[in-house]
Amino acid sequence: MNGKSMDVKILPFSLILLLSLLGRGEGAFSYSLENDLRTLLFTTNSYNKLTRPLAQVAISAKLNLLTLTSLSIKDQTMSIAGYFTLMWSDGRLNWTADATYNTDIPAFYTNQDYVWTPSLSVTNSVSDIAVISDNTVVIRVFKDGTLNWTPGGVYNTQCTTDVTYYPFDTQKCSVTLATWGYTSIEISLVGGGVETTYYEPNGEWEFSTYSIQSSTRSFESNSLPQVSFDLTFKRRPMFQVMNTIIPMILLASLSVFVFQLPPDSGEKMGYSLTTLLAFAVYLTLVSANIPTTSINTPCLSVYLIIMLSMGVTSVLLTIYILKCHHSPEDKPIPNYLRKFCVFAKKLAYLDCCCKRKNVVEEADGKVSEDTKPRVPVSETELTWPEVTEILDNFFFKLYAVVLTLLTFTVLVTLVISYFTH
Repeated sequence: MNGKSMDVKILPFSLILLLSLLGRGEGAFSYSLENDLRTLLFTTNSYNKLTRPLAQVAISAKLNLLTLTSLSIKDQTMSIAGYFTLMWSDGRLNWTADATYNTDIPAFYTNQDYVWTPSLSVTNSVSDIAVISDNTVVIRVFKDGTLNWTPGGVYNTQCTTDVTYYPFDTQKCSVTLATWGYTSIEISLVGGGVETTYYEPNGEWEFSTYSIQSSTRSFESNSLPQVSFDLTFKRRPMFQVMNTIIPMILLASLSVFVFQLPPDSGEKMGYSLTTLLAFAVYLTLVSANIPTTSINTPCLSVYLIIMLSMGVTSVLLTIYILKCHHSPEDKPIPNYLRKFCVFAKKLAYLDCCCKRKNVVEEADGKVSEDTKPRVPVSETELTWPEVTEILDNFFFKLYAVVLTLLTFTVLVTLVISYFTH
């Protein structure tokens, strides 16, 4: 009986304690209490927002990247949307030692009209160089005197680009945040990182990595602290590969096959001119997409110039070959042309020997080589049609080798640079 009566007495007491705690939690926020705290901090304590809180205020700055709006190679600019997270400490706004407000008010909100804020600016901006100021963004003040401010916007900054490996290029652009007026003795600016939690991917550029550099810049006899958020972006090359590089290689290969057309067909000259014209027209379209800068020369531009030069040279060689083909039979062949033809025939002969040299396995298991006697290269008996045929074969092979090696070298260079940067 005693145990049951004790339980009955404890039960009402527990309910009363629980209800009192719940009531205290629900009434944690009190307008009058917070209003009294604001009056104490800003009026009674005579808070002056123009006076910095410490001899040297340590400010932590973090860049929150939302999206890459544009990265213009032509204009050498980068545009991003994001906001800064600025944190510093103001001992005048510390109420942890006041038991009246410490428990019920962990933090409150204010704006620039009431508290001291650092004078900061994006110094490498190309659109608006001004002190960061936004009264619409509230400042969270914690009870230990720590302030958190997140001003945001669209920042257009200068970006020195490197287009050597376009369209497999990687660009490194920066957003430089510096004090405006305050020296490094009065403000210490530290980079807190780059946050990409809410970053929306860009269709042309892929965000790769970031780095932070803290430094000072000289202004008259003072040094001003600054922090640079270096952002690295890689271009997504598939669009340029499908619409620029592959069609360009296919057009360039057409100039090789002009030497396979017979001179008597009557289409040799028209084919070479049509190929050159098509390549020149396409070159004007491609040039609109290639970055217009003279600081770095893109490998793709060098490739285009070489291919255009080969197209022009093929037209000139075609004219010369047609002239040789239609020369009178009694016209003597110049000595330099005769020596060139002998040289070309020797190269063709060596190539033919390599192709005909077969290793066969005989019935007894021994290996023998097919070594049939070859017709010696004639140095005297040449006709103009033979000269034409020799020239066509030689330049066809030469153009094919040069085009293959050059295309392979350029593509390998671009791909290696893309994966190593």
